[in-house]
Amino acid sequence: MTVTLAKSNLVRGARTFYVESESEPGKKHIVVLVERDGHNIPFCQCNDFFGRKLAFVFTNQFSHCKHGVAVIEAIGGAK
Repeated sequence: MTVTLAKSNLVRGARTFYVESESEPGKKHIVVLVERDGHNIPFCQCNDFFGRKLAFVFTNQFSHCKHGVAVIEAIGGAK
């Protein structure tokens, strides 16, 4: 997956990235990376994240969508 840092951030205090979709070439997903308490938490606008992952944020059952994982790998891993 191709990860690109946005020229400007949509959310103050967070970093915004664009991740190109593997299944739909030309489509890009917006991933906002928020750092809280030393952890990088990616919030993605894809259906997988909103439908299956978002409800478990800040619990031990939370996991990242594939776009969030791609951003974490691109910046050098999770803190």
